[in-house]
Amino acid sequence: MKPYLTLLLLLAPLAWGQGEMTHNLPQGALGVFSVGKMNQGELIWLRGRVGDGRYTHMNEQGQHCTLSVPVAVGQIGDSGLGIEEAAGLSIIVMSDKLNHALLSGERIISDQWQFVFWPREGAEEIPQADGYIVQGIEAEESFVLNSKRRWVSWLSGDSRLLRCW
Repeated sequence: MKPYLTLLLLLAPLAWGQGEMTHNLPQGALGVFSVGKMNQGELIWLRGRVGDGRYTHMNEQGQHCTLSVPVAVGQIGDSGLGIEEAAGLSIIVMSDKLNHALLSGERIISDQWQFVFWPREGAEEIPQADGYIVQGIEAEESFVLNSKRRWVSWLSGDSRLLRCW
């Protein structure tokens, strides 16, 4: 039984991997938030995507730690109706304040933070940037990290388990 458990623990990070989301991280980056795939829906003039992302960072002991974080992205757009699968997104966390907010489970509304698109000419010269949007979010869209989880999650307990290795 123990060898099977060990094998499972070794292979588990592969299930969480985001193979197509590799980054050249800027100097001072504290972590990466990424979502592989999201569910997209349209209802009349509202268009949005939801998914469960992973925030990966290094803790004080030098371990890589991963935390599950729900996300919602949306905008007001053309009228339509439908549900489909959509590509994910990726954000590089640059500020201690944003890093702490993600780890403590605070709701992060994009309009209340300073996000810059990356790579972009002069992005590194913006010292107050909390995060760099690498892919998956358009300029006219807003997003919420640590968005409210589905009501079913109240029955199954807290899924915000921090895993370090």
